[in-house]
Amino acid sequence: MRTKSGAEMTQKVGNWSAETRLQFIEFRLYWEGKINRQDLIEQFRISVPQCTLDLKRYLDLAPENVYYDRKRKAYLATEEFSPKLITPSSGDYLAQLEVLQAEHASSLSHESFISSPPDFDVVPVPERRIDPSLLRQLLRIIGEGMAVSILYQSLSRDEPSHRWITPHAMASDGYRWHLRSYCHERQKFIDFVFGRILEIGGTRESGIDGSSDTDWHTYLELTIAPNPSLPPAHKRVIELDYGMNNGIAKIQVRKALSSYLKKRLGFISDLSRPGESTDELPHVQQIVLLDEREIAPGF
Repeated sequence: MRTKSGAEMTQKVGNWSAETRLQFIEFRLYWEGKINRQDLIEQFRISVPQCTLDLKRYLDLAPENVYYDRKRKAYLATEEFSPKLITPSSGDYLAQLEVLQAEHASSLSHESFISSPPDFDVVPVPERRIDPSLLRQLLRIIGEGMAVSILYQSLSRDEPSHRWITPHAMASDGYRWHLRSYCHERQKFIDFVFGRILEIGGTRESGIDGSSDTDWHTYLELTIAPNPSLPPAHKRVIELDYGMNNGIAKIQVRKALSSYLKKRLGFISDLSRPGESTDELPHVQQIVLLDEREIAPGF
């Protein structure tokens, strides 16, 4: 979360940990519209009295942002909500999703264990524009299971067009984020690039359940191997590079996302299809797809 400078903040709270808890409260209120004591307890492993004190501090800091709903037993964001401690950023929210994914895939905590890292850098990727207010609205629409009218600029059309969609999930291809949705015009589930959604209109009851998105809930196992046209020494180093066993590696991916994975892996030819060959470009296409099959969910 990108925080405002001390001059911008109306109150500086004690130590770094206390300030972070207040930022967490505001993050949840902004993006999810609510927070309760249990959220703080689970996130920071603090006591109930400390949790109560943190919520009181936020109420004192921004009384116009939040109110307590006794029926839902939660603190809710008001319509006039205006962040005091964080600068809303779609990149920050989506980075949190990537942290959750990394934590799911790793046996280690998502917090770094490194105390003295070497000098390092990461190749930058151009940031794809996502208006945080647009993302916030779409998160609420996903949570409510509603259909929404959007103005969308497809690269297959010269002009933007209005469409009714029912979004149910989000996905990253490693470079940009997509909104997985049922398109009422095309009558099927497809991906919409966030940055190409120009406007959000009204909502209505949908009647579409995301559980019926077969490709999203179906998983594939792709079997990859070194390009057979490479010299033996080159194939061996490719096997080491990709952590292959017995000359192959298996990758599990949702069927809805498999085309993005294949593109990132640079597949030009698919050896699982009869007649395909990679003889001409072995050093361009260093790995090949040997097999692709459906596997049970929760593999």
